[in-house]
Amino acid sequence: MRGKIKLVSFVLCALVMFAFALTANAAVNWNVSSNPNEVTQYGVTELMGRVRLAVAANGTTDGSTITVTYQGIAIKNTAATGITLGGTLGTNATISQVIAGNPAQGTSGQVVISITGSVALIGGTDELTLDGVRTDVSGKGLSTDIQASLSSTPSTANTFVNVSVVRVATINKALSLNVTASSSVFCLDPVNPSLTITEGFAGAFVQYVTSVGGTGIPTAFRPIFGANRNIRIRVTTSTLPTGVTLDWTPPTGGWPEDSAVGSALELISQSASGDDALFEFVTGNQSTSDSKLESFTITPVIAPFPDVVESGSSTVQVRLEPQTSATSAEIPRFDHPYINSPADTFLTVNKCTTNLLFPFLTNATGVGFDSGMAIANTSVDPYGTAPQAGPVTVYFYGTSACDPLTTPSVGAGETWAASLSTICPGFQGYVIAVAQFQFGHGFAFITGKYNSGSVYDVAEGYIANVIPDPTFTPLAGVAHRYAGPPQTEATIPPSAGENLGH
Repeated sequence: MRGKIKLVSFVLCALVMFAFALTANAAVNWNVSSNPNEVTQYGVTELMGRVRLAVAANGTTDGSTITVTYQGIAIKNTAATGITLGGTLGTNATISQVIAGNPAQGTSGQVVISITGSVALIGGTDELTLDGVRTDVSGKGLSTDIQASLSSTPSTANTFVNVSVVRVATINKALSLNVTASSSVFCLDPVNPSLTITEGFAGAFVQYVTSVGGTGIPTAFRPIFGANRNIRIRVTTSTLPTGVTLDWTPPTGGWPEDSAVGSALELISQSASGDDALFEFVTGNQSTSDSKLESFTITPVIAPFPDVVESGSSTVQVRLEPQTSATSAEIPRFDHPYINSPADTFLTVNKCTTNLLFPFLTNATGVGFDSGMAIANTSVDPYGTAPQAGPVTVYFYGTSACDPLTTPSVGAGETWAASLSTICPGFQGYVIAVAQFQFGHGFAFITGKYNSGSVYDVAEGYIANVIPDPTFTPLAGVAHRYAGPPQTEATIPPSAGENLGH
């Protein structure tokens, strides 16, 4: 009987010890949650939202690891460059490893959290928070959710009681571009174009550090998490027309945000011709900025046209900078394409033409009439006018009208002349000639033979009318570039050239 009692006592003791061992090594139950961020499409170092693990019930751990895997993306920073682990576990919980990952090779970025020592955890009080993970989302499309999954080693050491996969980010549009193009002509002072850059989502633009221009860190700033650059925007144009230059210099303080949030785009640099400019975002209060969808309207100044200017047009595009070709230490950085695509026309420069009307010309068949016409390019003169050159396009309206005729280029001081019997036989009607130069003048001469023979019975000549340019109208206060000093609307007629009335 005594032996049986000893046996029962031994079994009970063993059960108690086993139960104690189970308690000492029991899994810690964690509730998992996240604070997802909106992140920028094409971002190479975008900041993921916080992952939070809160102890659900009292427990004890003798040492384990928790691995947070950022599914399908690569991590671009380390614990030394922004990743932080917070919470109540102190030195018993550390980031022991950051695995960058390579999605192209089937691996994802991971952060390994090590919990060391025998730690008693209190439910509802103890927690771990993982912040500052920056990943490469440049290959992901708009509205894509970035997920982080959690796992434990040993697998029984940590249990994720509600979820083991959480959303940490959603990809959103970076910015949009709206362009107000300008059209100018050589003989008027140029009209400046403008562009409006708008955030793709509230909070897309951020100032982390003091700007190149010296604007200090804003109030209510965001935690840096390794960032060492502010949002920068590059503006680029296609080749500008010869002789055209742009100046992107903003007013004092930068190009302001449209709704006066206190943000601006400061100019960092621009090329000599102005076909490229780099801007930096700054703000007085980052929290206020993050609550608004901000827009910035930029109006570069076209320099007065020099004598060498040529007609042409240019397009404009923008993108976020710096690009991935920059050093890996630049955070944030992007693989952002230029937008809009196709590019928007930004400015157009046209020649100042002379439009000439020849009211009547004839080479009517069987009547014996013929007409000659001549157009002189008088842009070279003793007044210092810049010589111009260009072809003339002749448009026929009337009986037996021919297709438009374009002449070879007529140089300054030269005259183009022709007869209807050569360029449009049988025509009778009127002609409009558009010369691609200022100060063109036309003369017509009509001859006729009523009787046979070589004697002309009728001959008449006249000067062509100069038509006011139909492509633009002078505006009040806009200076016009004539030979000599610029003049105002009040002193000249609505024409780029002369209007002689005949």
